[in-house]
Amino acid sequence: MHPFTQRQQRLQAAVKHGWISFIQAARPHRRKRRRRGAAAADAVDPVALTMMAVNRLGPATLRTATNGKALTVAVPDARTAEIFRAALTEMQKTRRTDRLVAIVVNAEAGLGQRAQDGRGA
Repeated sequence: MHPFTQRQQRLQAAVKHGWISFIQAARPHRRKRRRRGAAAADAVDPVALTMMAVNRLGPATLRTATNGKALTVAVPDARTAEIFRAALTEMQKTRRTDRLVAIVVNAEAGLGQRAQDGRGA
């Protein structure tokens, strides 16, 4: 068995360093934890917001487009209501029936509730 030449040792060190760098880059990095406070309370979870929009606004806009009747969609907080209203404003540019959807804030609105018909029934 003969010892590695200096050239082989440098190549071996470079390959080892490359693999170490690759593995460290592929590893998930830990995020710095934010303090829970006013800033964290104002943050909106984008996944939950998207799910709520699909589950509530989607069927409501489909019903208003097909039936032509006004609907009310209840959301849990004012920030979500603001986002939903902005989304409806943008959607109204292409579908005029989206004007029939009203957003109301209901603190007890759960994810299981459906959009209510505008007549109160």
